[in-house]
Amino acid sequence: MRTLVLSSSLNPASRSRRLCQRVDELLRTEHEVDTRWVDLRDIELRPCHLGKTDSMRALADLVAESDNYVFGMGVHCYTVNDGLKMVLDTCMKGCEDKFFGILCAAGGEKSYLSTMHLTQMCMNEWRMIQLPRVVYALERDLPEDGAPVPALEERLALFARDFATIGRKLLA
Repeated sequence: MRTLVLSSSLNPASRSRRLCQRVDELLRTEHEVDTRWVDLRDIELRPCHLGKTDSMRALADLVAESDNYVFGMGVHCYTVNDGLKMVLDTCMKGCEDKFFGILCAAGGEKSYLSTMHLTQMCMNEWRMIQLPRVVYALERDLPEDGAPVPALEERLALFARDFATIGRKLLA
C-alpha cells in the first residue's frame, strides 16, 4: 500500500505539517505502510490557468502512483488553502476511486466543518472514499515547543491504525 502524505501548509511553523509528520511516522513504523512525503513548500506552485511546473508534473505522477492519500490542511477562511487548491485543480488526475484521510489544524473550535470542502471536492470530483475519522487539532493540542497532548496523540494513533486497516481492505 503506497500512501502519499501531503502537507499543504506553506507556513514554516505549520501545525498541520506536524500532524502529517506524526501520522507518516505512525503509518511507517507501527503499520508498515509505504509512505511518500510531500511538503508543498518544496513544490513550485502555479494556478491551473498558467500550466504545471516541473515539480507539479512530478507531484501529479506521484499522485497517480499512490494507492491512497493523507491530506494535511490548516483552516483558511473556513476552507483549504490556496496551495492545496492549486494541487487539487492540477495534480489529482489518477486519484479516482481511491481512499483519503484528513488532518486539520485550526485556530479555533468553530471551524471544524471547514474540512467538508476538501471532502466534497474529493468525493464529488474523483469519487474518492474518505476515512470517517478526521483529526481536528487546536493550537492547545499541539504546543509549539512540544509533543501533541495525550488526547491528540491518541486521535493520531487511531487515525493511523484505521487508515492502514481500511486502506488495505479497500485494496484487497
